[in-house]
This record gives sequence, structure tokens and C-alpha cells, in this order.
Amino acid sequence: MTTDQETATEQIEPVHPPARGPSRNMVMIAGGVGGGLVAWFFYAWLGLRRNVVDAAGESIGSGIFLLLVLSVAGATYRNRR
Repeated sequence: MTTDQETATEQIEPVHPPARGPSRNMVMIAGGVGGGLVAWFFYAWLGLRRNVVDAAGESIGSGIFLLLVLSVAGATYRNRR
């Protein structure tokens, strides 16, 4: 190959399909879960009279638990396909 051919092939950029964002349902579900975790924080802090750090730990721990459950469910779903 000559240097002219090498520069010509390097200038060609691959065509990628347009990126799709998350679906509307997923945005609504994520917003609902986020709002629920914030509500749980305020309920634990103000309603149950827990320390702010304890209330935050409960809500963050609940969120991490939900992510773990979704991860296991997604892995199980993909293995069955």
C-alpha cells in the first residue's frame, strides 16, 4: 500500500446508527423509584425520628438492594433466552 491509500482509508469514518435514549416508561419508573427513596429518607428521618445519617443509610441501602435485585433478575432473564 502506498501512503496515499493509507491516508484515504484512515479518513473514512464508520457509520453508526443514531443513539436511542431510554424509553419513556424506564424514565418514569426510575423517577418513581428515586422519589420513593427520597420519601423513605424523609419518613425515616422525620417520622421515625432517626438520625439523619441513619435515615440516609437506610434509603441508600434500599436503593443498592433494588439495584442488586434488578441485576440478578436481568442476568437470569438473559440466561433463559
